Order: sequence, then C-alpha cells, then structure tokens
Amino acid sequence: MLNVHMRDKFTKKKDELSSNIKGLQSKYSTISTFRVISFLLGAGLLIVGVSDDLVWAGIIGAILLLTFVVLIKIHNDVARDTDIEKSKLDVVETYLKRFNNQWRELSITGKEFVEAEDTVSLDLDLLGDNSLFQMINVAHTEDGICRLVKDMKLQELDVNKIPRRNEAISELMSKEDFAVDFESAGVRLSNRKKKFSVEEFSKYCEDESIGNLPGWANVIKFIAPVIFIAACLLWVIGVFSHIIPLAVFFVILSFSWLTKTVTDRVIMPVYGIVFSLEDYLDMMEVIGEAEYKSDILQEIKNKVCGDKGAIKAFRKLKQLTQAYNIAYNPLIHQVLSGICLWDYHIASSVCKWKSNYGKHVKDSFSAIGEMEELMSLAVIGMTRQVGWAEVLQEESKRLSLTCEELYHPLINPEQVVSNSANIKNGITIITGSNMSGKTTFLRTLAVNLALAYMGAPICGKKLIAGYMKIFTSMRVTDDVAHGISTFYAEILRIKAMAEYRQLEKPMICFIDEIFKGTNSADRIVGATEAITKLSGDKSIAMVSTHDFELCTITDKTGEMATNYHFEEYYEDGELKFDYRIKDGRCTTTNARELLKMAGF
Repeated sequence: MLNVHMRDKFTKKKDELSSNIKGLQSKYSTISTFRVISFLLGAGLLIVGVSDDLVWAGIIGAILLLTFVVLIKIHNDVARDTDIEKSKLDVVETYLKRFNNQWRELSITGKEFVEAEDTVSLDLDLLGDNSLFQMINVAHTEDGICRLVKDMKLQELDVNKIPRRNEAISELMSKEDFAVDFESAGVRLSNRKKKFSVEEFSKYCEDESIGNLPGWANVIKFIAPVIFIAACLLWVIGVFSHIIPLAVFFVILSFSWLTKTVTDRVIMPVYGIVFSLEDYLDMMEVIGEAEYKSDILQEIKNKVCGDKGAIKAFRKLKQLTQAYNIAYNPLIHQVLSGICLWDYHIASSVCKWKSNYGKHVKDSFSAIGEMEELMSLAVIGMTRQVGWAEVLQEESKRLSLTCEELYHPLINPEQVVSNSANIKNGITIITGSNMSGKTTFLRTLAVNLALAYMGAPICGKKLIAGYMKIFTSMRVTDDVAHGISTFYAEILRIKAMAEYRQLEKPMICFIDEIFKGTNSADRIVGATEAITKLSGDKSIAMVSTHDFELCTITDKTGEMATNYHFEEYYEDGELKFDYRIKDGRCTTTNARELLKMAGF
C-alpha cells in the first residue's frame, strides 16, 4: 500500500542533502580558518605599516582586514545555508518515517486539541497519540495547525468545495521538492526560541486607532534635522562657535530619549516579528516561485504575490526592522538620534507600512496556513497508494456507501488488508469472532469517509458516498468523577444519534459492540430498540456485535438488516485471520480457543 515511487524519491533526496551538508560544513571550517588568518595578518601588517612607516605593509594589512569583513558575511551566509539544508533533511527524514510505523515517534500529536465531547476524533484516532493528525501534519504556524485541527474535527466542511480541494491536493501530491522547501522554512520558524503572537500582531496591524504617531511628531522629525544642519552651516561659515551645533545635538538627543515611549508604541509591536520574519519570507517565496494549475493554489499565490501581497509587505517590513537594528550599535544609534531623531523616522515609516499593508497582514498568514493545511492532507497521497472519493452532493432519501479495496491509513502498510463492500441505507450488522477485524473495518470506513469530506485522497481504489454526518460509539469509557458507567456513557452517545435522527438529515452511525457493558438479555432488547430508532430513510446504522440475535433485526419499514461477517481459520492447529469481509452472518466463534491459548 506504499507509494514506493515517492519513497525512492525521498530516499534519494536524503542522500543529496546529507552530501550538501557535509560540503557546507567543510566550507564553513575553511572560511573560519581564513577569517582568523586574514584578521591576524591584516592587523599585524597594519600595525607594522603604521609604526615603521611601511606603506606597502599598511595597504596589504588594510586589504586583509577588508577581506576579513567580507569573509564574515560569507561565513554567515554559509551558516544560514547549512541551517536550511539541515531543516530540509529533517523534513525528508520525517517523510521517510511516514512510510512505516516510525511516524508514531513524531512529537506533534494534536492531543492538546482533543476534547472529551469530540467522540468522533477520539474513536477514529483523528487527533492525539498515534493519530492521523500526528502522521500527516506538516503545519508549523498557528493558523496552519488550527486549520488542520478543524479538518480533523470535521468542522466547517463544505461539500461544494470538495472538488476544488481535490484538485489542489492532487497537484501538491506531485510537488515533493516544493513540500520539502516549504515545510523546512516552517521547521526553522518553529525552532526559533523567541516567539511572537500572530493573532496580536494581526490585530495591531488592522486596528487603525492604535500605533500612530501624534501630529506634532511628524512635524518635529523634520524640524530637528533642519535646525541641526543650519547650526552646523552657521558654525562652518563662522557665525558662531562649535558649541552651538553640539548643544543642538544634545538637545535633540535628549528629546529622543525623553520621548522614546512615543516611538516605541509604534515600533515595538511590529518589531516583535523580526526573529521570525526571515522564515515567513522563505515560506512566501517558495509559494511565489511555484506554478499552479488549481484555482485554490493560484488564489493562495495571489494573496502572497499580489500588489498588496505578503512578499511585498514583509520585504518592506524587513527593511524597516534592519534599519531599526542600528539601535544595537549604541554609538551609531545615538549619533543618528541626535542629528535627525532616527527613531521618529523609523516610526513614521512603520505607520506608512501599516497604512499600506496592515489590513492584508492577516491574509498573508492565512495564505501560509491554508497551504500548510492542504500540504498536510497531500501527505497521505505522497506516502500511500490512494484513490479519490466521489462525494454525491445531491441529497437522496436512500443513502449508500460503496468502497473498493479500502484500507486503514494508520495501520502498517506492509500488513494492512483492504476490503470492498456495498453498504446500503438502513441497518448493517457485522458479526465475527474476536480479533477478526470487525472494529477495524468500521474505523476504516469512517476514517476514509472523513478524509473524503476533507477533500483529501482516500486509502483505497474507490469510495462513493453521499454527504452524511458521522457518528461513532466505539471507545466508550466510564466517567468516575461524574458517576457515569460505561453502559450509561454508551446510552448517552446513542441518544445523541437518535436526537439527530429526528432532524431527518443524512447520517451514518458506526457502533462497535453495542451495549457490551450490560447483561446479554437487556443488551439484545436495548440494542434492538436503539438500532431500530436509528434506521430509516437518510440513515445508515452500522453495528458490530457478538449477538447473533441482532442479525434478523428489521428497520422501521420492515426491511431486514444486511449482514456481513469476519471469521477465523486454523492452519496446523494455529488460529489465524484473513481480515476479509464476507457476506452473511458469522457461523463460528473463537472465544474458547483464545482462552485456551492464554492458558485457561
């Protein structure tokens, strides 16, 4: 079930990146050596040239010191290139883990987003440890992670958008280089020690009532340098002594110090992004450099590269933050502040930037987040053999679900077994011996149906179904704190299904081992009543059970339940399973054999 072709591509890319990193590390060491040599020789020759009046030594020394400065820049560039290649290697190694069960080692599981009432996500392993989110997530920004979490919770789904999302995700599945370059920038972003709040930054940029310079500030930022220049000119032509320009300088500098809070209120909220700006720009540039066919991807690119797009805005912001970084050189900063009120000019430029681009900042982050969401869903197709679902948009009273060679995306692809089935409107009862595959089959159907509704590829050849609200009752546990038993907890879940059933909206219910928490007599009576209530038009109720009495149940219209089963077989006296679904009810049991195997 693996996408072997893509696995081979990632393996080859891993080797290339490892080789690149070794080359860059060697280059880094060489430049470090030459940098030290150029500084020591340059400083020595310059001292000799000055002290012994040797012009040639001074010139060579100056050239070597200039070379030292150039090597610092090259050294920093090589260090950044190495960091980029290492982050790409991290991404590639993570992709390779997804081709086997090593993806379970990934640290981001989404468990912090799990809510007790979100039973579907819990039952289907959509979020949390060993979940679909853990396997496919490539998002590293707040917006991207939140978008993917909403997908996993099946929130804000629009059946009309599924074909367009299919098109976008299908296109991304073939862009492995894009996937690595884009996510690696996200990895570098998430590795930054200093974080900033995208939400607060976006609110600040959108709110026109805050972060503005008062009117007098825009006047004084021009008057101050004019007064200083005039004082200098009058000193040069001899009107008065140098004391006057110096006095003007210190007055302007003192004013800059005393009113620093005025400029900081404008600059600092924007300056908070400085440590992440380079990585956001890298992500935007990767988006901007790629060509797309799908409408959704083109729209994302337009948000990034348009006239008011993210790249243009963030490049200008980068220039402003670099200009403000002069503050880290106290001498130069104080000189510029005393001459022209440097911080006032930076603050004024920030106001202008905010006026031009502030309202589009949120869209910039949104574009990145949307790309991360779609890229995460594309991971399934990049690592597994997949197909595409046909989600029927028109409502029909008689629902159906047809699948061909469908398998579970979270089971080891070298061991997983696929199944085909045609599930019709009404009641479907699945029987079978213990460990034969009943529960896995229910989850396989449900998780692939969820993927289809997200617009993602499905793990199988074909899936045809209408749009139905998914309900599950699988991992039902007691709640000791609130005095709720396992049996009553299951009743509450099925009650929620029955209440939704009264709305006459399309729904599908996956119920595993119905009412297993009570005695067999009450279970059969209660299960019969509950399943009958859930059946009917616009409803599919799929129930796994060991109670053969439920195989003859009928729905409200008197139509008999459809029966499927799984079974075991014996080979050389050993109990085995083929995990293949079969028509009809089960005719075998294996509980005694399992007890015997356990030593009872």
